[in-house]
Amino acid sequence: MPSDERSTQGEVEQGSGRAVLGVLGAVGLVACLPLVALALSLMTGIGLQRSVPGPLAFLAASAVVILPALGLAAALGGRAIAYGLSLAVIAAAGIALAPYYFPKERDAASEIGVRYFTSGFAPSAREASVGLMRDVLGWFGAERQPVPRAERVASDSTPEPRSQKEEKSSADPDRDDRATWIPYEGDGQTIVIPAHVDGPDFGEELKFVFDTGATLTTISADMLALLDVPIPEDAPEVLLRTANGEMQARLVLVDAIWLEREVVEWVTVAVCEHCASEHADGLLGLNVSSHFRVSIDHEAGELEWLPRRGRRNRRLDIQPWLELNSVLRRWDDGRLEVEMHVSNRAPRAIKRSVFEVRCSSEPFAVHLDPIPAGGSVTQMTSLPWGTHCESFEVAPIAATWETDRF
Repeated sequence: MPSDERSTQGEVEQGSGRAVLGVLGAVGLVACLPLVALALSLMTGIGLQRSVPGPLAFLAASAVVILPALGLAAALGGRAIAYGLSLAVIAAAGIALAPYYFPKERDAASEIGVRYFTSGFAPSAREASVGLMRDVLGWFGAERQPVPRAERVASDSTPEPRSQKEEKSSADPDRDDRATWIPYEGDGQTIVIPAHVDGPDFGEELKFVFDTGATLTTISADMLALLDVPIPEDAPEVLLRTANGEMQARLVLVDAIWLEREVVEWVTVAVCEHCASEHADGLLGLNVSSHFRVSIDHEAGELEWLPRRGRRNRRLDIQPWLELNSVLRRWDDGRLEVEMHVSNRAPRAIKRSVFEVRCSSEPFAVHLDPIPAGGSVTQMTSLPWGTHCESFEVAPIAATWETDRF
């Protein structure tokens, strides 16, 4: 074949190739228009939600969506197909990433932007545009919810569950009208006091050794049977250290323990036979006594129980019922998020709880959503920017039951 014929054929093939690329580029440009329009509407809507004037919001949205696409297309050769591909990639990335930087704003901002651009359309055309917007957003999945931020915890404070905090009391006089005086039995070293324990249907007065070294209150299985409190086989267990050595004890929840007129609701009790004796039915632990200032009058043979001011922290009762799994997520942009999955094995709902995230010795407080009885909650929490977290620990520091008895 002569060389001029081969040259002509090559030019024809190159022309055909350019034509095909041109057609593909035109198709790509048209195909990416819904994504580009949605990205522009979303970014414009975010500006409008912040009271930015419409033209300025649109200009900023164009700078975010259009300018990076033009730069990417130029780097890819500047052809029509490069522009279509670049616009599609940048628009899709903007829509996908927006919920991470503007949580719970994506859907609302997109609708605001679409309605702004279609303000001159007929109502039917405007609603059709909004419907198309929702369909396209559906490609990107459900909207990401806001991630709450952890609070820094001062080294000398323990945060209470949020809402209705009460002021702490000042020093009380020696004998306060709010105090309850309960006679005790014993020699001053072993102190036994009466307390009324409520079961699900009725209660009984039992005798307890006042034990400041016991974290949980204990009751024998016979007394729990008398109160008609069942002991499930799959109940959580704790390790008790008794005079007879260490032992595993199952946990139950009693409705209330009364100290004369004072009541503590939903008390976690460890089932312990060795903790009972001929003089007492169990031990009264810190999960009850820590809610009071207790004074001993050895001459009168009485204990003074003065209620502490402020919301009761029920962590000692609630913690044994919790199962906690936590994961630290590190993002490329420097963000740190702690994902916590907390299960509540108790037969009572947990109204409020606060967990401490200790990250490389720096503590942060995380307030969790309510946890239903026998249920669980998963929550993502963002740590403050600049936090260094080579290792971390998570533990409950405050909690309250959902109460409805008194």
